[in-house]
Amino acid sequence: MKFTTTICAGFRRPMLARIAVVLLMLVPCVRAIAQPGLAPRETVTFAVTQTTTVGQSVYVVGDLPELGGNDTSRAIKLSPGAYPLWRATVSLPAGRTYTYRFLVRSDGPTQQNGAATTVQGPLVASTAQQPRPTRSKAVWITSAYAQPVLWWRAISPAAGSDFTPVTMTRTTVTGPARSGDRSGEGTFIAWGMHAAGEAFEFYVTDVAQPGSRTPTTGTYATNLDGVFVQDGQMFTYVPAWSVGGARRAYSPSSVPTVFSPQLNETRGYRVFLPRGYDQHTTRRYPVLYMHDGQNVFESGAFGSWNAAGTIASLQASGRMSEVLVVAIDNGPNRLRDYLPSTDSLGGTGRGEAYLSFIRDTLKPIIDAQYRTKPDAFWTGLMGSSMGGVISLQGVWDFTSTFTRGGLLSGAWQTCPNYLTRVRTTPVRAVRMWLDSGDSGTSADNFWLTLGLRDHFVEGSASKYALSGELQHMVGFGQQHNEAAWAARLPDALTHLYPAQEEPSDLLRSVFGPHWDVTGDGVMGIEDLYAQSVQNVPGAGGTRSDADLGGTIDAADAALIERAFRTGETAGMSR
Repeated sequence: MKFTTTICAGFRRPMLARIAVVLLMLVPCVRAIAQPGLAPRETVTFAVTQTTTVGQSVYVVGDLPELGGNDTSRAIKLSPGAYPLWRATVSLPAGRTYTYRFLVRSDGPTQQNGAATTVQGPLVASTAQQPRPTRSKAVWITSAYAQPVLWWRAISPAAGSDFTPVTMTRTTVTGPARSGDRSGEGTFIAWGMHAAGEAFEFYVTDVAQPGSRTPTTGTYATNLDGVFVQDGQMFTYVPAWSVGGARRAYSPSSVPTVFSPQLNETRGYRVFLPRGYDQHTTRRYPVLYMHDGQNVFESGAFGSWNAAGTIASLQASGRMSEVLVVAIDNGPNRLRDYLPSTDSLGGTGRGEAYLSFIRDTLKPIIDAQYRTKPDAFWTGLMGSSMGGVISLQGVWDFTSTFTRGGLLSGAWQTCPNYLTRVRTTPVRAVRMWLDSGDSGTSADNFWLTLGLRDHFVEGSASKYALSGELQHMVGFGQQHNEAAWAARLPDALTHLYPAQEEPSDLLRSVFGPHWDVTGDGVMGIEDLYAQSVQNVPGAGGTRSDADLGGTIDAADAALIERAFRTGETAGMSR
């Protein structure tokens, strides 16, 4: 369950000394797209009554990343929809105490780093603790180390704290193409670190080899609760011994085509497969459809998004779910194809026909030829400029097919009638990424994009929460071009398809139902104690294959007993 908190700072006289009145109200929040696997969050509405002069706006900034991390250039602009009441809703992690303050500053695209005046704060607030699916973290790694030790620490505003060592235990896992250890390597596990849902970083050393370190420089960083590290990559499941990289399923010199009866045109399309597609034959994948396909993976007339390398890197680092991407080439009627029929640009828009082509012609082919998750929940659209416009129409009018939309540098000036429709209809249960640059011609539609964002986050509980269903970003110094979209693509992809959303097969082996002896829905000390007793040879009772080795033996009892003893004060009781 997510909750909504309203934080209001009210002022008796705008121009006199002010005394803030902070009101807290908790009400259930049941709207918008569900996010399975993600850490619990609370939707907070920040509101302040403040008069301003022309060219000024009110912002909120705080010490959480969602509130700009105290960086005023990343402060959240509040919406003046109920002026002089300014407000916006933001999704914050549960169980956090944070500080924030309200600012007034000039609001032009070139003023993002400008001087700001604090009009209220610093204030302190907290989000409520909520149940978490697990209690802590678990890490598996394949390694040639004889006695590996995992060193971890939290990633937080107080970063820089010491790393905590945890001795890893050799274990046996099952998975595709596994018949035994790779030459000289074994699989090891460490658990009981940190709190579930929180970000942490770690590296591994070998007691038997002083100076050894994996990775050789830097750390692994993730907010996954269960992560399997192999060959420098992070997985939410047990991977095959050798995992193929993300790859093109087409030749750039001869892309596959399909005839569209909706458009009366033939279109090329480019399928990009996630890593391990050929090895993990039982896995199915979400699908993201991207427009202007000539520029997505290859370099077109105006440049490239360089999406292939970005996707491969995000998946390897455990930031993005494994997603199948279909890049659809544009055609001779690109402007009309990407424009709703409510508007005209060199002719009436035919966006409905284009979206029908994806839904009724191309998507059935993709779902038949590849192992996809065809449901609307897993299916998204992404594009830039006019591609942003058609992606908005896709998630707004074709919600039964698409529920994730990447709207980069939308050409909102082309569709005023459609934006009126969006503003006058109920919000959809979708997840969206909305952005622009701040430079070049028309500052890359900075103002029009911000106006659309204002409509989405005006503070009503029926609207979207920033860092929740909606994320808005301004690319400082970026113009309306492929280089800018390539730069913002990583954040857009990780918002639309976060890795922690993937159901974690790994966690079943540590925190799964067969470990929850007490039946309270969480893994705790009581469960560990019961498991350790049950697994003592001759003790009777239900015995568990704790290390998933295929047999129930003394190794299972030893593993559970060790976890019980070492985790008793190190996190398993959290």
